[in-house]
Amino acid sequence: MFFTKHINKTDEELMVLIKKRDNQAFSILYSRYADRLCAFFYRMLWADREMAEDFVHDLFSKIINKPDQYNEAYPLKPWLFRIASNMCKNAYRKKNFENAYREMYQEETSYEESHDLSLDEVVLTDQVHELLDQMEEERKLIFLLRYQQELPIQTIAEMLDISEGTIKSRLFYTREKIKTSLKY
Repeated sequence: MFFTKHINKTDEELMVLIKKRDNQAFSILYSRYADRLCAFFYRMLWADREMAEDFVHDLFSKIINKPDQYNEAYPLKPWLFRIASNMCKNAYRKKNFENAYREMYQEETSYEESHDLSLDEVVLTDQVHELLDQMEEERKLIFLLRYQQELPIQTIAEMLDISEGTIKSRLFYTREKIKTSLKY
């Protein structure tokens, strides 16, 4: 494979190479994170696939244009999701998407993301996301960062400048609300 010299490098090492304008390093970093970021944006930006893809491209454009904003002394993954989180917050400020989202959500739900799941898992996943969509944005963000992106609580707390105890508390109450709502 053409990219074998970079494939085993850490994310942080790839960013050092990207700062030196190494296109192969960028391609590997993109392949590692594009789908995960797209899934994150998809859930945070009202299940709009096109918008999610646009945001992924915008985020990676920022990396290409301003790689020096990354400090390699820190892990890359939380930095990427901090940028993604801020991009979502900016989108919320720019437009009042809530009404548009509610209208869009009433349309038939697409199951293309969950083609490997059983029908019961698809229904459960959709129910959880529907409940998340009814919650305030910060709770939704914390839940998705923890359970979809599998970020540690400490990292989420640092990203959002909130205490770990507050993160744990919000996750607990969000899980409880979901459990209670899913009971028939």
